[in-house]
Amino acid sequence: MATLIAFYLFFVAACLLFYVFTQVISGKEELVSLHNFFIAGLIIFQVSGAGLSIISGDTGHFHPAEIDSTSVKYAMILSVFIVIYLFTHRMSTGMIDRRFSRRSGMTTSYSPVGIMVIAGSIIGFGILSQYVLVYIPVLGPGFFKIAYGMYAIGAGLAAWVAAPRLWNPFFLLLACFMILVALVLTFAQNFGRRDLLGVVLAVLWALYFSHWRSLGFRRVFMRMSVVSFAGLILLALVTSARSGDFRDQSAMENISTLKSASASDGLADVFYGQRAGLNSMWLIETRPDSHPYDTLHSIRLFVTLPIPRASWPGKPDALGITMPTKEIKVRGKPPEWNIGPGLVGHIVNDNPFFAIWMYPIILGFTIRFFDRAVVWFSTNPFVVLPMGAAIGQFIAMPRGELGSFYFLAILNIVSAFVIMKTISWVLTQIGWVKASPGGWDEAWDDYGADWDGDEDWSYDSSYGDEYTAQVQTSLES
Repeated sequence: MATLIAFYLFFVAACLLFYVFTQVISGKEELVSLHNFFIAGLIIFQVSGAGLSIISGDTGHFHPAEIDSTSVKYAMILSVFIVIYLFTHRMSTGMIDRRFSRRSGMTTSYSPVGIMVIAGSIIGFGILSQYVLVYIPVLGPGFFKIAYGMYAIGAGLAAWVAAPRLWNPFFLLLACFMILVALVLTFAQNFGRRDLLGVVLAVLWALYFSHWRSLGFRRVFMRMSVVSFAGLILLALVTSARSGDFRDQSAMENISTLKSASASDGLADVFYGQRAGLNSMWLIETRPDSHPYDTLHSIRLFVTLPIPRASWPGKPDALGITMPTKEIKVRGKPPEWNIGPGLVGHIVNDNPFFAIWMYPIILGFTIRFFDRAVVWFSTNPFVVLPMGAAIGQFIAMPRGELGSFYFLAILNIVSAFVIMKTISWVLTQIGWVKASPGGWDEAWDDYGADWDGDEDWSYDSSYGDEYTAQVQTSLES
C-alpha cells in the first residue's frame, strides 16, 4: 500500500506542475510568484519528497511504525489541503483586485543612480541592524532578523537597476558588487539557509519583474532556469556543510567550510524534503493517542512570537524544537538543531478538525493578496521587492515551522516596505537622491531602460491579452 501511495504522490506532484504551467501560459499567473514558490516548496517537502522517502525505505529519527496505513492518512490530509488552498487562492482574486483598483495613479520615482544609492543605504542599514541595533533590549532579536531581509532587498534593488542595462559596465559591476556583499554578509553568524536563499531569490525576483518578464516565455524560462540551478547548487553545498558552529563564526569562516561540502549529499537531502514527510507521518501516528492535540498551535505561535521569552517563559515553543528535545530526546545534536514537522504534521498536531480548513484558507488568501499587489504595482520596486524578501519563508512553510515562517514572511514584507520608504525619504530630504513625481515608466524612459535593444519593452504587460498572446507566440516559435 505504501508503494501505491508513493506513486500517487508522484502523480500529485506532476498534476501540480501541470497546473502551474497551464496557469502561466494562459496568462492567469506570473511565472515568478509567491504562489509558485510555495507550490515548489510543497512539492519538495510534502509531495515528491515524501514519495521518495517511502519508496526508498528512507528512515530518520521520526520514522512511522505503520507506514502502510499512515501513508494513506497522510495522502488524504495532503490532498484536502491542496484542494482547499488552490480553491481559496483562485477564488479570492476578484475580491483582492477590487481593493487594489482604488489605488492612486500617481507615484514618486527615482533615477537608476538614485535607486543604487538607496540599495547601498539599505544594505548599510542591515549591517547596522545586525551589529549595533541587535543589542537594543527587547527589540534586538527583531533587528537581527530584519538585517538579512535588508541584504536581500539591497541586492534585489541593485539587480532591478542592472537587469535592463547589462551592457552598461557601471550598473553591471556595481550591481554585482552589491549582490556579492549581500551574500557574504548573509553568511555571517547565520545557521539557516532561508536567509541565503532569500538573497538569491530576491535577485531572481528583481530580474524578472524589472525586465525579464517582457522577453517571452521561452527566453525568460531559460534564464530563470540558469539562475535557479546556480541557487540550488549553492543551497545544496550549504545544506551539506552547515553545522551549529555557523552561528558563532564569521562570514569567511562559514564560506571556507563549503570547500569540504558535497553537492550530491546536499541535493539528496533537499530532494528527499529533509524527511518532512516522514516527520508528518510520525505525528499522524502519535496524535492524539500519545500526545493530545495542541489546538491551533501554529496560530498561537505566530501571535506570541514577538513576545520575549524572558517576559513570558511559558509561551509556545516551536513544534520542530519540542519534537526532538521533549518527545524522543535526540542526542548528539547542537542546541539549536530542529526538524521540519511538515505542513501535514502541523495540521495533525494543531487539531485537524480546525486546521485542515483554516490553514489552507489563510495561506491561499495571503499569498494571493501579495501576488496581486505585485501585479497591480509591477513597475514599482518599492512594492515588488518587499514581497521578494519573503520568498524563502514561503518556500519553507511546507517544511515547517509554519507559525514562525508565516510571522517572518509578514515581518520581512512589512519591515522592508517601511524601511525602503523611510530610507528613500531621508535620502531625498538630505539631497542624496532626487525624487520625481509620476509613474515609474515615465521616469525611467530617459535613462535607457531598453539598454540591450528591446525597443518594444513594456514594464506592465502581464495578466492581460497582450501578455497571453506574447507567451503563446513564444511557445509556438
